[in-house]
Amino acid sequence: MSTEESADVLTSLGWHRDFSLLLRELEKETFWRSTSRVLSRHLCFNTWVALVFHRDHPPTILADSDEDDGADEMLFQDYQKGLYLLDPFYVAARAAPVCTLVTLDDVAPEQFTQTEYYQRYFRRNIVADEVQLNQPLENGSLLCLSLGSVETFNTAALGLLQLIQPWLCELMRLRIAYETSRSHPPRVHPWHPMGDQQLPGTSRHGLTEREREVSQLMLGGCSTKEIARRLGISIETVRAHKKHLYSKLGINTQAELFSRFWQEQP
Repeated sequence: MSTEESADVLTSLGWHRDFSLLLRELEKETFWRSTSRVLSRHLCFNTWVALVFHRDHPPTILADSDEDDGADEMLFQDYQKGLYLLDPFYVAARAAPVCTLVTLDDVAPEQFTQTEYYQRYFRRNIVADEVQLNQPLENGSLLCLSLGSVETFNTAALGLLQLIQPWLCELMRLRIAYETSRSHPPRVHPWHPMGDQQLPGTSRHGLTEREREVSQLMLGGCSTKEIARRLGISIETVRAHKKHLYSKLGINTQAELFSRFWQEQP
């Protein structure tokens, strides 16, 4: 056996040991922290968060890296109040909630770094790159483990995550049974996708569901062409929706659109 083959065997044995340890942690409150410690022995990242994406209300934060200065708590509060609607991972998850490894490059619109979401949340969360492991749940929600890094995840790191993804996602699926239920989920932002339904007592300034979709994608960093592709409509139709929603909101710029969006937070 060559030296390289011996190293591969030892690495595999190491992962078998790590996953057996995580199985023992499955029912404990320390599961997510133990998972982050296991992963940190094999790849570099700076922040992590375990959360659930729901169809009908804001994401639930299960556990996170818990920065000492407490800044992350305020950021997560803003996230749950509405910024999640602009999160490219959330937008992609609603379109295709599948069990997979997702990278920022997979889901970020071309103008993502120019958005208020990037400036106010993503960049402040000390990350330059993010990857997410997704596990669909029986109730239609999506359980996610996100890793953030101040450096771009390289090919070796992504390859490693792809290799362990089936094992780790299955552990995540089993873990959800031991999570404490939240009897009072956060209030839903008025621009949360609701299909043909409308939340009582909320205002969308008369926006149609399609206009809301267009505004959300605009704020998330999508160009007119990208919005047309994602929604399966023409560029001219996107421009018409943009004109109508700007008129309804009495605004002229995307900065004003974000301000109006943020004013609507619950």
